Amino acid sequence: MYNDLVLKGYVPTIDDDDQIQDLITEIEELENLLSPEAQTLIRDLRPHIVTDDVYDDIDEHASLGDRLADRLSNFAGSWKFIILFAVITMIWMGVNAVLGVGAFDPFPFILLNLTLSSLAALQAPVILMAQNRQSIKDRAVAQNDYHVNLKNEVEIADLHRKFDALMDALTIQTKLVNALVEARKKELNATVRLIEHARTDGVTIGK
Repeated sequence: MYNDLVLKGYVPTIDDDDQIQDLITEIEELENLLSPEAQTLIRDLRPHIVTDDVYDDIDEHASLGDRLADRLSNFAGSWKFIILFAVITMIWMGVNAVLGVGAFDPFPFILLNLTLSSLAALQAPVILMAQNRQSIKDRAVAQNDYHVNLKNEVEIADLHRKFDALMDALTIQTKLVNALVEARKKELNATVRLIEHARTDGVTIGK
């Protein structure tokens, strides 16, 4: 569980899972992701990794019966099972047809029908168990995807807020620079006028 955290040398505890869930619940109840309260929750959620290897976590806690149901369901839904089933059925019918009166299951193959019915009766619950486990996995994956998407959403909202703040700061700095440049131009113009005025006065005095 949380392979990324394990690689970083940090193994989450149950308290971490509860804390992440509490933060996500609080974020879900917010109406504005740009509010100061939202920023506090985002800062608290940011250090945590919400991605989870759901399949490995569920399989790790699966019982022997669950694993057996998965394997039997996978085998029953394969061409290998269909071909093997067809071959056994044909051999069964062929052997009993050749043996004739001494066959252990003569025509109309009542024992074969009973065997097939029993197999179908047992196979259906096994497949249902495997489907139920798959449904649990799908719900867990969907919940994990939702947490990831929610964290991405709040992170993007926070990035938009920071970008807007940077743009506002850049706009203020641009206005300040323009004002300084304009003031410098006025100072230079005033200096040039003073120099020209001084030269004009000097020329007049010289005459």
